Amino acid sequence: PGSRRAGGVLARNVAVLTGSQVATWCASLAWSLVVPRVLGPAQIGIYTLGVAAGGVLTVVIGLGMQPLLVREIAADKDRAPALIGTSIVLRGLISLPVLAGVVIATRLGHIGAEEGAALTLGWGMCIFYLLAEPIQSAFQASDKMQYLAYAGVLTKTGVAVGGIALVLVGVRAIGLLITSIAVMAVVMALNFIWVRRLSSIDWRVTWARLRSLFLAALPYWSFAAFFTIYLWIDSLMLGIMTSSTVLGWYGLPTRLFGTLLFVPTILSTAWLPQMVRRAAAGGEGIWHSAHTSIELVLSISMPVCVGTALVAPALIRLLYGPAFAQSAPVMVILAFCLPPMYFGAMVNQVLIALKRQMDWTKVMALASIVNPIANLILIPYFQRRTGNGAIGAALSLLVTELLISGIGVALTRRAFSAGTFVRLGKALVATAGMALVVELTLRRAGLAAGILSGVVTLSVLAVVLRVLSAEERDLLREALARITRRGKGARSTPG
Repeated sequence: PGSRRAGGVLARNVAVLTGSQVATWCASLAWSLVVPRVLGPAQIGIYTLGVAAGGVLTVVIGLGMQPLLVREIAADKDRAPALIGTSIVLRGLISLPVLAGVVIATRLGHIGAEEGAALTLGWGMCIFYLLAEPIQSAFQASDKMQYLAYAGVLTKTGVAVGGIALVLVGVRAIGLLITSIAVMAVVMALNFIWVRRLSSIDWRVTWARLRSLFLAALPYWSFAAFFTIYLWIDSLMLGIMTSSTVLGWYGLPTRLFGTLLFVPTILSTAWLPQMVRRAAAGGEGIWHSAHTSIELVLSISMPVCVGTALVAPALIRLLYGPAFAQSAPVMVILAFCLPPMYFGAMVNQVLIALKRQMDWTKVMALASIVNPIANLILIPYFQRRTGNGAIGAALSLLVTELLISGIGVALTRRAFSAGTFVRLGKALVATAGMALVVELTLRRAGLAAGILSGVVTLSVLAVVLRVLSAEERDLLREALARITRRGKGARSTPG
C-alpha cells in the first residue's frame, strides 16, 4: 500500500508538471519562432548575454541552496517557516554588494552600452526569481507541485507573450530583459500569496540562523557555482572572443535546446521528494527509484536526440531563414548532448537524496575546468576555419557532457543491472527505426511529414518492443488520466 501511495503521488506530480511543461514549452516555442527572426543574431546575442549574466548571478546570490531546502523540508515540514524566512533574508543581504559589483564592472569594463545594460538587467532578472525560490522549494518538498506549475506557466507565458508583442512594435533586446524582470516580480508576489495556504514565514531571523544556513549551503553553493560556470561560460566566452552575431547563432539553438530538457526537469522535480524519503528510510528503496528514473530518462533521450539532429537543419532553415543558417550545425551538435544531460539530471537528484552532493560537486568542478579549456581551443579554431566559433562552443559542451556521464555511471553503478542494457538496447532499436523512416520521409515529403512519420514509427516500435516497463506504463496511464480529468474539469468550469 505504501508503494502504491508513493506511486500515486508521483503520478500526480508528473501529471501536474507535465501539464505546465506543455504550456511553457508552447510559450517558449512561440517566442523562439518569432523573436529571433525579428531581432536578428546581434540583438539575440545581447539578450543571451543578459540571460547568461542572470544565470551566473543567480548562483552568487542564491547560494545554490534550493536542493538543500527541498531535502530539509521534505524530511521535516515543521522547519519550513524558519528556512523560508532565513533564506529570503540571506539572499537579500547578499544581493546588495553583488549589485554594486555589477555596476562597477559595467562602468569600468570595456564593453558597449547595450552590453553593460544587459549585464545589469541580468541582476534584476535573478533577484525576483531568487526571492521566490525558497517558497517554491517548500512547495516541491511538500508535493504541492501545482504551485511550481503555476509559477512556471505564468513566467514563461508572460515573458513569451510580452516579448512577442514588444518586438513586433520595435522593442529590442534591452526591452525584452526589462519585460522579463516585470513578469518575475509579479510571479514573486503571487508566491508570497500562495504560501499562506501551506505555511507561514518566520521572519524572526537571527545572525545564528543566517550563519547556520550559510554554512549548510556551502556544499550546494560550490556545486551550483561550478555548474553555472560550466553552463554559461561558453556564451560568455563567445561574447568576448567573437561578435554578438556569432553569439546569436549560438543563443538561438541553446534556446531551442532548453525546451527539449522538459523530460528530466519534470521527472527530477517529481522524484526528488520521494528519493529523499526512501534514502532516509534506508534499504534499497532509493536504488529502486534511481534505477527506474535513470532507465526511463535514457530511453526517452535517445529518440529525442536523434530526431532533433535529423530535423534541425530543415527546421532552422524554414523558421529563421538565411540569417541563422550557421545555427543549424550548432543545433545538431547540441542534440547529442541530450542523453548525457538527461542522465546527469537524475544522477544529481540521487546524490542529493543520499547526502552525497559533494561527489557531484567535484564532478562539476572538473567540468568547469575542462569546458573553458575546450572552449579556449575550439572557439578560435572554428572561428578561423569556418567563421562560426559557436560550433566550437557546442563541441566543447558535448565533450564535457560525455566526460561527466562516464563519472556519473561510476557513482550510480548500483542503479544499473543486466536488464538496464537490454532495456536501452530496445530503446536504441526503436530509435534506429524511427531515424530511418524520418530520413526517408524528409527527402521525399518534407519536414512536417518527416516529424509525423517519426512520431508514429517510434510509438509503434516502443509498444512492440515493450520499451516501457509495466511500472512505467502504469505511471504513464495514471498521469495521463489525471491530465485528462484536469482538462475536463477546466472545460466544465464556467468562465
